Amino acid sequence: MPSLVLTAKIRGHHIVLINRRASEVFPKGVIAEGTLMWHAASKQWIIGTSKADRYARDVGGCSDGPDVVDLRKRIYWTC
Repeated sequence: MPSLVLTAKIRGHHIVLINRRASEVFPKGVIAEGTLMWHAASKQWIIGTSKADRYARDVGGCSDGPDVVDLRKRIYWTC
C-alpha cells in the first residue's frame, strides 16, 4: 500500500486526521477524528469515539476496534 501525507490537528485530547489530496487509499478530507486515548493493553495511542474504546479488546485498522496512531513516528496505522 503506498503511503501518503496526512495533516494532524490536535487540540487537547481531540485529534483530526485530514488527507489534503485524494489518493488510491483515501479520499480527500477527514480520514479519522476522535479522542486520543492511551490503550494500556496494547501500549498504543488510539483514536477513540467512546469511553469504552480505551478498553477495547482489539485495536488497529485491521480490527473492529479503534484506530491506532503512533505520535512519535507520526504514523496512522491502517490495514
